[in-house]
Amino acid sequence: MGLQVVYFVLSLYGWYQWKFGGAARQELRVTRATTRTWMILVPINLAAWVALGLFLSRHTDAAIPWLDALLSTTSLCAQYLLTRKVLENWTLWILLDIVYVPTFLSRGLYATAALYAVFLALAVIGWREWRRSMTLTQAPA
Repeated sequence: MGLQVVYFVLSLYGWYQWKFGGAARQELRVTRATTRTWMILVPINLAAWVALGLFLSRHTDAAIPWLDALLSTTSLCAQYLLTRKVLENWTLWILLDIVYVPTFLSRGLYATAALYAVFLALAVIGWREWRRSMTLTQAPA
């Protein structure tokens, strides 16, 4: 449940960024992740994964604590990239959903697996739409 609070806060932040986060406080445009972005995000994700994995494995009855931790922390990274309209957020969501669907199936959570299969399809559509949007905004006038 706590994770949903984090997603809600990130959604509010994302709404503000999408509306006013661009140049001269204009609407934010779709961009690509920079090397600097990855150099910051990857170590943060790895550290968060280890911390959450340790916590889940020692203090909960999670069936697959390390995978749960990795999927959770990487999902938060993808959500952060989404708040900044970074195209690669969709790549992360696609990869995550490719792992989530069989994970939920293996746990007998068929409705959840179906939901994440829909999320996978939406992520593919999102990637295509944002890629097209980025191409159109970068085209010469």
